[in-house]
Amino acid sequence: MNFANLIPAILGILGLTSFSKVDGKECLSDEERAALKGYGFTDRFLDDFNAYLQNPPTAATGSTPNQQMAAVAAVLGQTTEQLQAKTAELDALKQSVATDKAAHTAAIQAKEAEIAALNAKIQTLSALPETDPGKGAGSATATAPAFNLADEQQLGGLSGSFFSLERPYNQRARAALLANEGKMLAVAAPSSVDYKGLQDDLGAFYRTSWSERLQSFLVELPTITKLFPTEAGHQDLETLVNLFLGEFSQADTSDKSEFDKVTKGTYEFGHETLRMYGVMFVHKFQSLKQLEKSWIGYLNREGSNPVKLSFIEYLLVETAKALHNERELRYVNGVRKEPDPDKPGRAMDAADGLYEFLRKRVDGHVDFTPNGGTTGKTVYQIKPFALPRITPGNIGEVFYQGTSMIPSVFRDTGKIVLYIPSLMLPWYHKYNETHYGQNQDYKAGINYVKEFPGVKIETIPNADNHHRIFWTIDGNIQTFCQISGEMLRFHLEQQDWTVKVWSNWKESIQATAVGYKYINRADMDGSRQLIWCNDYDLPETYYVEGDKDKNPDALRHSSIVTVANSTAFEITDITNAEVGKVIALKCGADGESGVTIKKAGKFELLTETWTPKKGDVLRVMKRADGKFIEVSRATAAADSYQFPTDATTPSVQGATVFITAANTKATAITDLTDAVAGVVYTIHGAGDANASTIANGGNFVLTAAMTLKAGAFIQLVKAADGKFYEVARG
Repeated sequence: MNFANLIPAILGILGLTSFSKVDGKECLSDEERAALKGYGFTDRFLDDFNAYLQNPPTAATGSTPNQQMAAVAAVLGQTTEQLQAKTAELDALKQSVATDKAAHTAAIQAKEAEIAALNAKIQTLSALPETDPGKGAGSATATAPAFNLADEQQLGGLSGSFFSLERPYNQRARAALLANEGKMLAVAAPSSVDYKGLQDDLGAFYRTSWSERLQSFLVELPTITKLFPTEAGHQDLETLVNLFLGEFSQADTSDKSEFDKVTKGTYEFGHETLRMYGVMFVHKFQSLKQLEKSWIGYLNREGSNPVKLSFIEYLLVETAKALHNERELRYVNGVRKEPDPDKPGRAMDAADGLYEFLRKRVDGHVDFTPNGGTTGKTVYQIKPFALPRITPGNIGEVFYQGTSMIPSVFRDTGKIVLYIPSLMLPWYHKYNETHYGQNQDYKAGINYVKEFPGVKIETIPNADNHHRIFWTIDGNIQTFCQISGEMLRFHLEQQDWTVKVWSNWKESIQATAVGYKYINRADMDGSRQLIWCNDYDLPETYYVEGDKDKNPDALRHSSIVTVANSTAFEITDITNAEVGKVIALKCGADGESGVTIKKAGKFELLTETWTPKKGDVLRVMKRADGKFIEVSRATAAADSYQFPTDATTPSVQGATVFITAANTKATAITDLTDAVAGVVYTIHGAGDANASTIANGGNFVLTAAMTLKAGAFIQLVKAADGKFYEVARG
């Protein structure tokens, strides 16, 4: 090919007067090659043309104008063909879009016509009167009656027992509608889920199958078994043998040692015994005849039969929820107490929970392993780490210190998990953000110990009252039961016009391997244990409940709140109190069911007899001779924040317990600013002259007007409607 004829044409296409040169030779640049390829020139042509430019023939003859025009015409023809092809593709695409648009427009118009027709049907049907399933009415042909709020028998004058104003639900609906017209009508407030509230409020409105509700509940509610899976098929006092190995290897001296003199290594066997706790649910349903007129539809299948089993089925679904939640709380906070055979017991007393299991392994427990070497003796299995009290300001340092104290042969396996109360995880994230947030490699929201990424962090729910953190091997702790689902296998027995219902089951939560059982606590060095923890659990600000009609017991915790007793009870001792340790007693009930401590016996060193009001606190310390020294005493009001003098709209921001001031004039509180809905606020009175008052009206819904004199208090909660409702007073 004579490339000389093409040089002027290609220069014209590129808009150049000459080609660039490299080492004194003309050549095509990469950009020029790309431009020419866009006009349809092939790589082979461009390679040959570029070679011609770099090494032109010495006897090359010049090209004629006709030859140059022919080259341009050839390129132009090729480009024109490309243009025509692309234009045809564009026309076809436009036609396709137009066709699709027409089809879509027609589909949209058809759907709009269907929607308009359905709306017309809804309007027609909405205008028709509703039938009354309670009366078994057939189809109605009359026009809908006017909604008459003045009717005192039926809601709005609507017929049928479904709208009867004998139902509190309809009474409250009528009161709400009248309130919109500025008319006030007093009606009973809805109560929590109890027998009376269910039969009155739900009535004919309940339609859901109880078996479906039960299944939905079991699937959806969170459970601690996601952390500690349940293993069924276990009996009480089952024993697992654990093997503890000593050191075995040594330097080789086989060429000059006697075998028996250099033998080395020990095998020690320990036992972990499973403790399964029996738990039960027992109830009797009676006086169900009255439900016949209150329940229709799904829950009125028995007619005049006084035993309403369909209603009992519904109540058992609600009971299943309560039993599930109680077991979840017990898995974490339970403390087993031997029950009185003829008295109902508390849910938290039915079995030991996780933290009580750990406490006993730290503080010591009587070994109940059958035929074991330490059976009947007090044994210790966990030597705790001496770590600082955990606060939001030091939590990251505590996690690091504790994790670094675990033997590296366990810590570095990648199988160690740090378990913490769920409340502490936001503390940890905030700590890391504060200390490392400016670092370039900072990662927010990590769920592992920052300095030891192989140690994962898991949170335990329902444990906000605990400060104990612990490390162990993943999977070491489990929940156990005898028969899966046994708790919800209700047994029913009809006797006359009553129905007895009960279920029995066994449950437990504990570790497969804890540690060697030491009889002498001083022998522990931490080398033979598989659970590690800090050295305290419940903070001093958290109070555990004492037993009814008994002296307080400081075995579990040093802060104890009394409960309502059968009669006024005199405290004469604090059992299991440690010498030199402060015990805080808080009054949980006063009056005829309260407590008192006289200045006598073991409490003869008190400054005076303690007859507390609810919320008062007495702190004492046990001496070596068994007597108690008074450390301090405080009233509930003494720990309160004080309102400003003469304040009528005081702020309650940042606290929940307050005391009024000694006012200089008559002061009526008309609002509490900065209050949060759902929070209960306690206000104590102070003084008698010009004592603050709260009227039953305006922003406050009270049982009666309140005068906050010294010794008086009122508890209020802010509702979603912005008003404050009375919770309690005294």
